[in-house]
Amino acid sequence: MLGKGPGIPADMVFLDLEDAVQSDAKADARAVRHGFPWVYANELVTDRRTKAIPAGGVAVLEDAERRPMGLVAVNPASKIICRMLDADPAAVIDKAWFAGRIARALAHRERLYAEPFYRLIHAEADGLPGVVIDRFGDVAVVQPNAAWADARIDDLGAALAEVTGVSTIIMNGTGRARGLEGLPEETRLLMGKAPTAPIPVPMNGATYMADVMGGQKTGLFYDQRPNHAFAARLARDAAVLDVFSHVGGFSLAALASLEASFARTSPITSPVVLMNATTRTFARFSAVKTAASSVISTSRPWALNCCASRALPSGIESL
Repeated sequence: MLGKGPGIPADMVFLDLEDAVQSDAKADARAVRHGFPWVYANELVTDRRTKAIPAGGVAVLEDAERRPMGLVAVNPASKIICRMLDADPAAVIDKAWFAGRIARALAHRERLYAEPFYRLIHAEADGLPGVVIDRFGDVAVVQPNAAWADARIDDLGAALAEVTGVSTIIMNGTGRARGLEGLPEETRLLMGKAPTAPIPVPMNGATYMADVMGGQKTGLFYDQRPNHAFAARLARDAAVLDVFSHVGGFSLAALASLEASFARTSPITSPVVLMNATTRTFARFSAVKTAASSVISTSRPWALNCCASRALPSGIESL
């Protein structure tokens, strides 16, 4: 079962997707052909050779009739044993391949955003399974949350710099997803100079301060941007409570509209939130350290209650 098909390397491994009769999960090759990006471990014929593929290796996925379905990244230790990389089984996963994916994503973001502050790569949605890349102007933070991307981080970083022109790239290898892939937690500088202070990020009319070196995940939840804006519209002429609020995504977006008054509890990144609030001199903003349950249970009618995680650091009491 080696080297079948024009352009496919002679040493390529082929994996067989079980049909609906053989698989307890009733695997259906049509789902993958129609764009589903994963194959679960119980949907695949796994012999000793398959199990010997190193985490992050690539192989050609075949259906029950031995027809190639595309190139996949393999991790025999993960419940998601295959992640679809390319519909072309002869594709080569190198710097040029990464550059093509990133260039397509960049063109889309440049149509959506006037300034270079956005989620550039959102995993499978941008053709890079398990990869998140957030851009903060001249700085990019990469989360390679799948083994295949972690193993190719150098090519990924080089392509990212070439396509976007960013001068600093940080690899943030933390989080539960990496543990599920058998990857260690690791944060390191791939290129350039590490920022020594939070980066100002204009978003939804406010300026957020993103701690890309020490904050949660990449430093900012760009994927919540439209939700922040929607919540701000709901909060017009109302008091807003933002509980366990990370960098204040919901409350600061609402505050930027200048149509709400605020009281809020703040989480571990509260110094960043306070920095942003004082930068804009928002007189109607306050941050307090208290038990969230006691604030939520008060009789005051709050327009918004956003729950995320963690507690205020010691020494930060109020604004």
